[in-house]
Amino acid sequence: MAESATTDVYHPNAKWEWLEPLCLSGSVNLAFETSQGVSWPVLLDDIARDQALVINITAVPALAKRLIDGEAFRLIGHVNGAMVCTSPLVVLEPLEALEGFTLRCQYPEFLSTTHRRGTFRAPIRPDMGIVATLSVGSPGTMMQAEIRNLSLGGCLLALRLADAVPLQAGQRFEVLNLAFPSGQVLTLGGWVRHVRTDDEWTSALIGCEFSALAIDHERQLWHCVREIERESARKSAQSDRTLQPSALFLSPTGKKPLPVALPTRVPANVSGNVTATRLLGVADYLNAQILALQNGDEIVSTLLSRHTDTLLTLGVQNRESLLYALGYLAAEPVLVQHALNVAVRVSDLARWRRYGGDTLKAITACALVHDLGKALLPAAVLDSERPLDAGQRERLSRHVGWVLERLRGCRWLAPDIADEIIGEANERLDGSGYPSAKSEAELGELGRMMAVVDVIDAMTRARPDRPALGLIDSYRQVLGQPDLFDSTWTQRYIKRFGTTPVGSLVRYASGALAWVQRLDEQGRPDQVHMVLNVNNRSRRLDQLLIGIDIDQLGHLEGMVMPEAFGLSRMAR
Repeated sequence: MAESATTDVYHPNAKWEWLEPLCLSGSVNLAFETSQGVSWPVLLDDIARDQALVINITAVPALAKRLIDGEAFRLIGHVNGAMVCTSPLVVLEPLEALEGFTLRCQYPEFLSTTHRRGTFRAPIRPDMGIVATLSVGSPGTMMQAEIRNLSLGGCLLALRLADAVPLQAGQRFEVLNLAFPSGQVLTLGGWVRHVRTDDEWTSALIGCEFSALAIDHERQLWHCVREIERESARKSAQSDRTLQPSALFLSPTGKKPLPVALPTRVPANVSGNVTATRLLGVADYLNAQILALQNGDEIVSTLLSRHTDTLLTLGVQNRESLLYALGYLAAEPVLVQHALNVAVRVSDLARWRRYGGDTLKAITACALVHDLGKALLPAAVLDSERPLDAGQRERLSRHVGWVLERLRGCRWLAPDIADEIIGEANERLDGSGYPSAKSEAELGELGRMMAVVDVIDAMTRARPDRPALGLIDSYRQVLGQPDLFDSTWTQRYIKRFGTTPVGSLVRYASGALAWVQRLDEQGRPDQVHMVLNVNNRSRRLDQLLIGIDIDQLGHLEGMVMPEAFGLSRMAR
């Protein structure tokens, strides 16, 4: 068996040293051997050393019959930060008392002592069938997790990379539910202690510390840790004993528990879309890179190169399919959505303007990571609902330098392109931008392009200090400020992506709503996926229309917001 989570004490003097403090404090809990984690508060009234214990059950008289009938039980309490549990005991006789209900019971053969914050962690395999769900932040929002180990002090969870990005060390989690095959559910609260990626960058590992537990809950946890260890020993080839299966891991129907794993990284409605699946792989890379940056690591140049090549290949194979696939990123963190939307559009715009080879790759790579430094900023800066003051603005500007610094080891990426795409994305022609307040004459051509692409995408996303703008309103804002944004690049952007771009939801005069999948040479929808008619919202549609077949829908009225009609982009 693995290293024990408890120490069993048999020596008479040692037992007395643990029992005496329990008697002085008086308060202990009583749990029947068959109670599976449930216990009741009783008093340890007296100890006849090496002979018997006296307990008072006045607070729970309903236990009397079970105890007098000889049902075995244990007493559990705390001494100097350790949990103390007796061996199974039975009542010897009831005692007469002036007040209350007291019973004389056996003296324990041994005591099991477990330190609350012990380092032992019981390893958990997926085939144990423990389903873990975690709630952090928004009440009622539960994330599925995979539990890797459990101790009296905490546990290690695996989460999807996208779910882990918003978590921070020191953050409190309200609910961690561990559902065992038997039907027993263990509910815990506590704090996140660390967030990192696994070695393969395929999932996130979350170290958790539990908050102080009531004695009932701590006994439940102690019981679960012991049973997990026991189950591991039972299935171990090195075990020299034949153990019966733990009741904790037997379902009420007698079926073996199903292995538990994290949800697939590719949603079911995306599984047949190769472009979207590969794009979600790039999103996972960005999520993992964010976690690595938060842990003080660099940007990994080999992985950046590989995933940049993926984006470039997808853009060459079918640009419309890649632009449409951006809509499948709705479940990703906003930072990752923004990074991919900007990278895909900057790459497409630069290729259209005849940039190619190593220059195009460097442009795309820099756009992909240009904003990742924001993951290192305090929430007070990112989530402010008021305009930033001078100090907050200065802190905000640091994210640019952090990314550039962590790219210095990327030898295949030209520093001058990084300085423009990353360093000038937030600069403005009138010198009001950051981090260097460059003037119009100091800004490069790539920096001007990047600023336009970056701000249009940012405007269409809600922030704590303002709502999202529609695309047309964003175009008007940027075109209406030629002192801030390069008008030539703004006009090029609008010409390239249009007023009803691929991936947008549009409405026709007939009331039909459709996702745009392809544009013709004049920038009009040439292939759409009709999903709803507003005249009959209860009936969802699934119809692909191409070319002149679209005319049956009537006049194109323009873009609409999917949320206004209860449509999810992930439902496409």
